[in-house]
Amino acid sequence: MAVATPESAQRILIVDDEEALAKVMARTLRSRGFESDVAFTASQARQLFEGREYALALLDVRLPDESGYGLLEELRSRQPETAVVMISGVDDPELGRAALEHGAYSYVVKPVGATQLYLVVVNNLIRRRLERENRMNLERLEAMVAERTEQMRRAAELQAGMLPASPLRGGGFELAAHFTAAKEISGDFYDWYPSTDGRLNIALGDVMGKGLPAALMMATARAALRGAARIEPMDVGIKQAADVMSAALEVNHAYVTVFQCSFNPETGELRYVDAGHGHARLLRGATGQELLPDRSAPIGLFPDSQFRIGKVTLAPGDTLVVFSDGLLDLRPDLATKEVQLPYEARRAGTAQELVDILAHGARDKELFDDVTALALRRL
Repeated sequence: MAVATPESAQRILIVDDEEALAKVMARTLRSRGFESDVAFTASQARQLFEGREYALALLDVRLPDESGYGLLEELRSRQPETAVVMISGVDDPELGRAALEHGAYSYVVKPVGATQLYLVVVNNLIRRRLERENRMNLERLEAMVAERTEQMRRAAELQAGMLPASPLRGGGFELAAHFTAAKEISGDFYDWYPSTDGRLNIALGDVMGKGLPAALMMATARAALRGAARIEPMDVGIKQAADVMSAALEVNHAYVTVFQCSFNPETGELRYVDAGHGHARLLRGATGQELLPDRSAPIGLFPDSQFRIGKVTLAPGDTLVVFSDGLLDLRPDLATKEVQLPYEARRAGTAQELVDILAHGARDKELFDDVTALALRRL
């Protein structure tokens, strides 16, 4: 009586020049539920596997018309998913190693008893099934990775498209930014846009965290700040923007540091809110440097935060410099706020040159955090 096995429906090819032995193996396997085709030469075997696929082949090492190793390579080339077991009357480790090197699953020495034959077939069919499942799982995983990579690429393009083109030159000012993301997408952002009264709204923000959650929060923060830019006074607008962000920040256990300012190009007046950001310097010409004193808590850190408005005036030649804390990993010398910015940055001919000097090397290194720097110069 045939034994029901998961492999029962899978066909086996037996290739052996000993006709009696080949037929006995076929009968033995049929009694265990496996159907087989028998070939006594390599040419007969070739005709069989050219017209039919086999789950497993039992292949004699020595055939009357050619070496079994040559037939093994051809079979593996034509039917790579066929499990091949080499059978030989010689117990030679070198022959066994050669069989494995040519792609055989195993090497069996004759005579092969009925139980041994059954176990060889079942075990190698199980191995074949597991290898196929692993290969399919790997292909699915690679497809998922490729899909995610494409999605991240598109997300990065979309995010980059949200950032205004740098530099921006207008009547009486020059504005520029440098941005390098540590990963495909970023939690940093910078933004600028004119208001109806002729002022220029500028923002630089940094969302706690990295990757997709931070990027989603970045888009939320940017949109909220834009929506609140028309509200006066500025601290009320920032408070409203914070309320818009609060639900998303709470869900993600995150907060946002923001430097938001409004600049009047005609008078040089700059009104700002520093919500936990802290990395802002005011360069007075090429030699002086001031810190902006008015600070508030990050958005989302405390539910009832109040935001303080600071005011300064930029004289012609003065430059406001703001950057994210990712720049400190690249430039540890900037961590001491009282120390002036590097000489070459302070002497930069343009705002774009200044931020590029500060962020020099960011695009050539593996970054731990996003690097963003912004400079507003009054001409």
